[in-house]
Amino acid sequence: MYFSDLLDGYLARKFDQVSEFGKIIDPLADKISVTVIALILLYLGRIPLWFVLIIVLRDVIILGCGIYLDKKKDIRLMSNYPGKTAVFFIGVVLLFSIINSPVLKEINSYLYYLCILLITYSSYLYYRRFREAVK
Repeated sequence: MYFSDLLDGYLARKFDQVSEFGKIIDPLADKISVTVIALILLYLGRIPLWFVLIIVLRDVIILGCGIYLDKKKDIRLMSNYPGKTAVFFIGVVLLFSIINSPVLKEINSYLYYLCILLITYSSYLYYRRFREAVK
């Protein structure tokens, strides 16, 4: 899923096929996909509730801020590279949880914290851009 999303974005930019609709629907589809997969893994007992809550809360806040900026200021903030990196590692955690190997579980125990650091940093950067856009 992640690689097809990267390819889609690359091709859209390369062939100048970026649209306002695509800027909105692509990240929304990503957020829905990640949330659904995380909820299924939570239900199966493969990832902790706190991790799912952080992922969902982050996405809800970004979505809410994005809707606000779109409606009030006609501005759409693009994602930042730390955010994309965070989503990549969230995807790795989800993939490793699906595979459900003891070795990958051990690796995931460290990746959770890497994800939290990246989410925190990218959220801070997004908040700064949001605050500047509101001014």
